[in-house]
Amino acid sequence: MNNNLMVEREFYMDNSEVRLDRWLAKQMPEYSRSQIVGWITDRSVKAESYSELKPKTILPAGTKITLRIQTDPTNSKLPKSQSMPLDIIYEDENMLIINKPIDLIVHPGAGNQNNTLVNALMAYTEGNLSDIAGPERAGIVHRLDKDTSGLILIAKNNRFHSAMTELFKKRQVTRIYRALVWNKPETKTGTIDAPIGRDPNNRMKMAVTENGKDALTHFRLIKEFVNKHNQIIASELEVELFTGRTHQIRVHLAYINLPIIGDPIYNLNRDNFGMAAQALYAAKLAFIHPLTDVSYQFEVQPPDYYRLAKERLENMTNVVFK
Repeated sequence: MNNNLMVEREFYMDNSEVRLDRWLAKQMPEYSRSQIVGWITDRSVKAESYSELKPKTILPAGTKITLRIQTDPTNSKLPKSQSMPLDIIYEDENMLIINKPIDLIVHPGAGNQNNTLVNALMAYTEGNLSDIAGPERAGIVHRLDKDTSGLILIAKNNRFHSAMTELFKKRQVTRIYRALVWNKPETKTGTIDAPIGRDPNNRMKMAVTENGKDALTHFRLIKEFVNKHNQIIASELEVELFTGRTHQIRVHLAYINLPIIGDPIYNLNRDNFGMAAQALYAAKLAFIHPLTDVSYQFEVQPPDYYRLAKERLENMTNVVFK
């Protein structure tokens, strides 16, 4: 008896101009490239206006690609649906905007198969999420660290997911964070252009490394916190991401001697104020909808742990507003 389940997935080609097998391998990292080549060869992969595809075929941007394969449901990596509270800022047929709390992992991974944002989204949407990034990352277009709260965008379908991915690549999505840091920047505004990779001395950390991936962060000084000796001890920054490397803001700010207050990894041996997480949150998200050309801007207020840390700084210093 064949208990296999027929699964259909849709993709929309971006402007990468690479071979079909290589492109699909990047969209579906849970499958090997040899599996994908086999699906193309046996015509399990189809593209509009193409009667036959080959692994080396290069499709034009915007081409709809359909994959129909049989999978064994007993080996499915589809995350379990789990009913959990969600702070939904906005929702329509294409997307959800969520205000993610701290201590919530975005998607399942090794050792964390349950109690993630994706598990909650599977329950809320009844599985109606994009699957371009693989079943374990259903709906996830970009990520936030476990201990970073704030705005995150979720895709409900593959067409919107593909289009938003292109906006992120073109740096046409505005992502602005707020951070409380020790010390003050040398200038009121600045850009940190330094590659990020695994710390060669500690594989659990990221670091600015010569062979890392390109990473670009812009910051703007909002406030300075000055003690009774007229010494600036801390600052509040507005930080904009132009790339999305792991721990990017935390690594970049620590790199220029502006460690985030309460950061347990990149702010060692400093007062963490007894905070539940580092003083960093995703405050603003803005973009022009790639399917409707409607402009969207979202903003959330600081979470309690951030607000309390800021109040403590204000109570122990004289505040200079910039």
